[in-house]
Amino acid sequence: MRGGMTDNISYQQTMATSPAIAPGHGRIVVYSPIGGPNIGSTLGVIDFISIDKDIVRFGGESYFYLDVPAGTHNLTATAIVTGIRKNNIQPGNNRIELRVSEAQVVYVRIGSERAMVYSLETVLQLEAEAEMVDLPLWTNTITTMTLD
Repeated sequence: MRGGMTDNISYQQTMATSPAIAPGHGRIVVYSPIGGPNIGSTLGVIDFISIDKDIVRFGGESYFYLDVPAGTHNLTATAIVTGIRKNNIQPGNNRIELRVSEAQVVYVRIGSERAMVYSLETVLQLEAEAEMVDLPLWTNTITTMTLD
């Protein structure tokens, strides 16, 4: 499982030990129960999630959360392809606009119908928690890049 970038910590345990959501903020929980949007690809794929202008790497078949200021946020899933194949236009429904209220938790599931074709959708808490029950926590969420 993408060595050293996940911890086998349940979602319930993570939330029980996470800091409270700060005043004026909400929480976005992103997860992929099926192995990530690049499932089935063969060469040089790196998955990235951008929330507004911050970009983080995401390995799929795991979950992570970020606390954000209350308001409207844009989430995009992107595969950067190196080597022989180039990904100039990302197919699929890889963008979603989220309205996050103060103290609200919004759940976003990332799926894939085939290699590098993304599906992003918001889901209800009970459905998300059921799908995350066996997923590890993705720990490599430090912003790696920002969009201009």
